[in-house]
Amino acid sequence: MADPQLRREGNLRLASMPSPGWPADPWATGALVRELLDDQDLEPHGGLLVWFSMPPGEDPPERWECQVGWAVTGMPHPDAGMLVEDYRQLNACCLAHTGPIRDLPATWRRIDAHVRTAGWRPRPYWRLALRDRRLADGNLLPEAEVALFVER
Repeated sequence: MADPQLRREGNLRLASMPSPGWPADPWATGALVRELLDDQDLEPHGGLLVWFSMPPGEDPPERWECQVGWAVTGMPHPDAGMLVEDYRQLNACCLAHTGPIRDLPATWRRIDAHVRTAGWRPRPYWRLALRDRRLADGNLLPEAEVALFVER
């Protein structure tokens, strides 16, 4: 199994909708945010992001609070419940997640252990990025990546 990888991600503007617990359909929530951004002539980029402000702990996913949305360039106006937040100087320790949602805490703990062993300090927030990677035959392969943000 691969080790977590450190990446400098720079600054991020997140346009998102809050979700009290793991969303039943993160793609539907992301589509709502995308609609609000389209109305403002703004283009989201990258994969769908599920953003968490606290470590997963022992609570089941239904009790996690998160935000679902997209990274954006430009200045979206918060609208119809959409939140806009800026994160600066992000360094992320990332690892692919291949299991079910209920196994996200194990992936998070593996990254956290790697971060602490390396002497970095974890920030309180982390994310799950959901993307589709196009294969050589044209088919899409869904990918999920957990990132724990760190101070170096």
